[in-house]
Amino acid sequence: MYEDPELVSPKEVLDKNNGRCPKCSSPLKFDQARLRISISEENKKGLFRLFQKGL
Repeated sequence: MYEDPELVSPKEVLDKNNGRCPKCSSPLKFDQARLRISISEENKKGLFRLFQKGL
């Protein structure tokens, strides 16, 4: 639903899409207890290389 290097809040994503899925128009909700933020495998590799170089 959201892929971008810039992190935005789930509320902003919901607001941008008027609280609906952009593909099927199903209503969306935000459950803070189930929030999961992760780094993609591709970005993990890049971060690992940066740390190896000592930034």
